[in-house]
Amino acid sequence: MNPASVTLALLAVSTSLSSAPIASNRWYDHAVIYEIYPRSFQDTNGDGIGDLNGITARLDYLKELGVDAIWITPFFPSPNFDFGYDISDYTSVAPEYGTLHDWNKLVAEANKRGIRILIDFVLNHTSDQHPWFKESRSSRTNPKRDWYVWRSGGGPDQPPTHWTSIFGGYTWTWDAPTTQWYYHIFLPQQPDVNWRNPQLRNAMYNVVRFWLDHGASGFRLDATPYLFEDPAFPEDPHPPQPGAEAALKPYNSGRPENHEVLREMRKILDSHPGNPVLLGESSTATIEDLAKVYGTNHDEIQLPMDFLFGNLTTLDAAVFKKQVDAAQLQLGGQTPVFFFSSHDHPRQWSTFGDGAHNDQIAKLTAALTLAQHGCVLLYYGEEIGMGTMPADQLKTVPIGPKRPRADDRDGERTPMQWDLAKNASFTNGEPWLPVETGADRYNVATEKQNPDSIYSWYSKLLKLRHDDAAFREGAYIPLDSGNRDVFAFGRKAGSGEMALIVLNTSPKDQTVSITGTSGGWPNFRKLLMASPQAELPTSQTFTIAAYGVMIATTE
Repeated sequence: MNPASVTLALLAVSTSLSSAPIASNRWYDHAVIYEIYPRSFQDTNGDGIGDLNGITARLDYLKELGVDAIWITPFFPSPNFDFGYDISDYTSVAPEYGTLHDWNKLVAEANKRGIRILIDFVLNHTSDQHPWFKESRSSRTNPKRDWYVWRSGGGPDQPPTHWTSIFGGYTWTWDAPTTQWYYHIFLPQQPDVNWRNPQLRNAMYNVVRFWLDHGASGFRLDATPYLFEDPAFPEDPHPPQPGAEAALKPYNSGRPENHEVLREMRKILDSHPGNPVLLGESSTATIEDLAKVYGTNHDEIQLPMDFLFGNLTTLDAAVFKKQVDAAQLQLGGQTPVFFFSSHDHPRQWSTFGDGAHNDQIAKLTAALTLAQHGCVLLYYGEEIGMGTMPADQLKTVPIGPKRPRADDRDGERTPMQWDLAKNASFTNGEPWLPVETGADRYNVATEKQNPDSIYSWYSKLLKLRHDDAAFREGAYIPLDSGNRDVFAFGRKAGSGEMALIVLNTSPKDQTVSITGTSGGWPNFRKLLMASPQAELPTSQTFTIAAYGVMIATTE
């Protein structure tokens, strides 16, 4: 869950000349991790809800596309008040998604294809239907009472503090049978666990061990900033207001105690073979805070998601450069993580599109992320230009057993668009959400036949990341385009090949004069990719088309 209420600041960039990765032999340093919302990827039993067997059935597609790993959002038993992010059993598979046997089969088939699997681990809270919480709320003397955060406050009409939940209202809910309040930074149905309790902490670590033993290659950690609260529970002078944003103060977000938990979790992963990884939903307000998430000794989260970049919504070359330079040059050589679309973020085809040039802009944003040094997250359907379902259409979708509650994020969670068949071949039943109206044009089968499609563009970019030394392990070279509407940067592998990437974020042709390369203007001999078609630049001054992308190389 990405709290939209967290405002992220823009940072000044470093004047360093290039990124310098700490290590280059770790699989995740240059990985493309494909996020799958399993409810919407592929249904195999006709119930209209995607399942683990559906992911297994599409592994050949993912292998051909060129992804290195997949991150699967929660598929555990859940009452679905937050569509799986309220977990009632950490070590089982929800019946609508399959069985543990199906998971084991998925892992085995993914391993055959060299694809790793990351599990979405919700470590800040459980469902209020989890057996742990049921025990905790059964009495004040229950051994698991302290596994959650309970306070008396001033009785049923006066919560312990006036803290505001990220989802609105108080962070406290009154429990009449035990006459205390329990704490939840998200929904009342998502009580926060108490990481200060050693037994709870060990139980959570056993969940980590369970899935590692069952073949997981790591975890995407949900809501990592909120694990601890100030034990003094100081008052917030601003009580919750209807529609107001959460006031995420130092007392309930980004606490220093978080680091101890992340270090302990990292030790568990480091003790398992295969270099398992932690991918963190690490919302931070500054690049300095993001750097801290890796750990003082690089012993915490290997891949904290860069929300300073991921929350950008305006096509602006100058802002892109500021954020990319910061990520590449101010993280101490640690691996940056770039993304735009996700199960929490509207799809980038819709976010950045102008209504007329969306496909070309989609190619631009694809190059912006996939041409970077570091790890890139790719949301299912992004590679075919899937859009966000418009809000007015989403409002007409009924609530029912398959969709128990409306969520304004469902617009980016519509079924994957495979071909021109009914329901885009997502299901032969009635889908839990309708297929987006653009599926007749934006689908895998159609786009695979078109060398100029968004899919073909993504496929070429992923191939570059695997096959070309500059894009596989090359350092990031900050450049200046001489034009605020054009973002230019380089990639260079040792003393060898240098690649030039130029992105025009404006609706007009732009002239650039590239500076920042050492030793004079390189002799770029080959145009690797361009959209629209372009000529190889023969000097540092040239023109690039509206919303144009050009990637050239010296070899």
